Amino acid sequence: MAYLVKQIKSIVNDAVADALGKNAQITNLDSSDVVSLGKAISEFDAYEGFFSALTNRIVRTIYFVRMYEGSYRNVLRDEHEFGAFIQKVYYEMPDAVDNPTWSIPDGNGAYTQASPYDVATTVEVSSLIYGGKGTWSIEIVRPVEQIKTAFLDNASMMSFIDGIYMTVENAFRLEEERIVALAVNTAMADALDGGCSRNLLAEYNTAHSDATLTVAEALISADFLKYASKEINRTMKNMGKMSTIFNKAGYNTFTSKDKLVVEMLAEFASASEMYLQADTFHDELVSLPNYEEVPFWQTSGKTFAFTDCSSISITNDAFVDETDESSTGKIEQGGIICFLHDVENVAAYFGRRRTWELFNPRSEVMVHGEKAEKGFAVDSHANAVVFYMAEDSDADSGDDSGDDSGN
Repeated sequence: MAYLVKQIKSIVNDAVADALGKNAQITNLDSSDVVSLGKAISEFDAYEGFFSALTNRIVRTIYFVRMYEGSYRNVLRDEHEFGAFIQKVYYEMPDAVDNPTWSIPDGNGAYTQASPYDVATTVEVSSLIYGGKGTWSIEIVRPVEQIKTAFLDNASMMSFIDGIYMTVENAFRLEEERIVALAVNTAMADALDGGCSRNLLAEYNTAHSDATLTVAEALISADFLKYASKEINRTMKNMGKMSTIFNKAGYNTFTSKDKLVVEMLAEFASASEMYLQADTFHDELVSLPNYEEVPFWQTSGKTFAFTDCSSISITNDAFVDETDESSTGKIEQGGIICFLHDVENVAAYFGRRRTWELFNPRSEVMVHGEKAEKGFAVDSHANAVVFYMAEDSDADSGDDSGDDSGN
């Protein structure tokens, strides 16, 4: 057989000439003999080239697998293994009344005291029950005796097996991450369904009579990005004040900075940082305890295109309009660039994971499994606002509150 070592003097000389600018145009360099892109073992003649009798040796085996760090979006906080429901209690603030201390006498010296037993107003209390879990499992079988011929000792074989278990762990972490994303996307859909959303592009084009920016144009428009950043920043501050306009249920509540979750689509965050001369707002965002840049909400598509990364499509029974026979409970929206919400808006209330493993003595294989349950809740009483960019033809009027009274 031919040797695995090849003479490459012509490649070296051409590469150097290209680097020194000696060639009139770039040289097409064939790197096949010096740069390996990997082949199956079966594609190689395994014997050395002089005697054709000795087996070429593998000098090192590299296991290419890394532990994946999933993104859990401030959702996996308070998971319970036992019980079936979480009860959440809400309070309505009472209205102000006259102060009886300053009730004016009728002028003839008579004064009627206010009876404390006439107070009848109570704080209205309501509650909701949250429950329901989803479950899934990962199951694999791995050999115990059958692969020993591929290794020279137990330690090297265990290194290979460790890679199998790391791959299983990565699979679980990725699956858990996407289930968390599903919960957050459902919270977005709930906010959209309740009108707690703003189409910043439509607002900008309306406010500027000569502006007809498309989504693509807006992403490179410093003026639009400045407007969008200002409105998001204004909403963040306004959410810190007691109000009913930032949540679907119209509940009296507020969201302090330490309870505010700011999720920004990575492409919009990058565009803002790139095209805005001042980065004060970006620095302020990064300093927040619950700020996160998200590469995509639901799908990356094939190329991480903005259209794919900024879209959600969620169906939930809670979104079905019982008065509308055609209602399917499906909420779709593209162009989402930011999601502001209270930590209480979406959370995992139930969660459990366990691992099992069993040796099959007959086949001498190890059977391994991972089981998990997750149960999430979206609370419409907690603040949540979705910001998105949509051209007139893409905007869903049912998803946009269309007001500028504090959002």
